[in-house]
Amino acid sequence: MKRLAVLALVALGPATAAPADLWKKPASATDTLLPAEAAFQLASARREGDRVHLEWVIAPGYYLYRERLGFEVLPPSSATLGPARLPVGTPKHDEHFGDVQIYRETLQAELPITPAGAALGRLRVRFQGCADAGVCYPPLSREIALDGAVP
Repeated sequence: MKRLAVLALVALGPATAAPADLWKKPASATDTLLPAEAAFQLASARREGDRVHLEWVIAPGYYLYRERLGFEVLPPSSATLGPARLPVGTPKHDEHFGDVQIYRETLQAELPITPAGAALGRLRVRFQGCADAGVCYPPLSREIALDGAVP
C-alpha cells in the first residue's frame, strides 16, 4: 500500500509541488503583444524648410502598411501637404487588404508643404500595422505640434 501511495505522488510530479501552476492559462500570441505605441513608435516629426520629415521605429516582429498611412494639416492653418514621399515597401499579400507594401524596422516619410513657408501648427498622422503573430492593430492617429512659418 505504501508503494502505491509513493508511485501516485511520483506520477503527479510537479503538479503536487506547485498546484497554482495548474490554474495558469496557456500562453497565447496576445499575451506577448506590445502596445501599439511601443510596436510603432513615431520617433520624430520635424519641419525643415518646406518639408515635414517623419520617422517611425518599428519593433521586431511588427510591420506598418504603406497604404494605411495618412497625413492632414489641422486648422487653423491654410497650408496643405503634397503627396508623401515614401520608400518602396516590401510586397505582401494580406488576407484583408490584398496585395500591399509593408515597412519593418524603420520608416521615413517626407511631406512637401504648400505654400512654402506657410505656418502649420498641428499635423494629424494616421497609420496601421500588424504583428507577425497574426494580430492587426486598429488604425492609429497622432496629432503632432509643428513649428510656425519658416522665414
